[in-house]
Amino acid sequence: MNLDRRWWIAIAVLVVVAVALIVNRVAFQPPQECRPVQELLDFNQAQTEVIGSASGKSEGVPSQAEEAAYRAWADGLADRAQNVSAPDFAFTAGQVATLADDFVEKLGTLRTQAQSRAPGAPTPPVVFEMDALSTQISQKLAELSDACS
Repeated sequence: MNLDRRWWIAIAVLVVVAVALIVNRVAFQPPQECRPVQELLDFNQAQTEVIGSASGKSEGVPSQAEEAAYRAWADGLADRAQNVSAPDFAFTAGQVATLADDFVEKLGTLRTQAQSRAPGAPTPPVVFEMDALSTQISQKLAELSDACS
């Protein structure tokens, strides 16, 4: 029984498509241990938008409402970091949560230092500390994102 050449081509195309789908499912899906990391990253992105909308275009010391949004962000990161169990990611996720908590704790210090500051005085030192924490958080989140992308 000879099959027409068109049938051979159709069968070959179906085999190639099936193999491509299987390879895509296996090779290009993030590993199972990346799911909690992705949840942490997604939460961070969503909260960044919430904090941005809460602060609007205001500059200066965050209000109590903005501080509450930051606290929710740090607490949410801590909750999600606890779900990261893969050894490759757990330490970094824990660092992100700790750094975020440290950042939020400094908001009260910022408020105190800003209120007691004389006009024209230099920037309160806590601002530089918070900037360093923000940079570290961004670096750790980028590490997690790169590892699970």
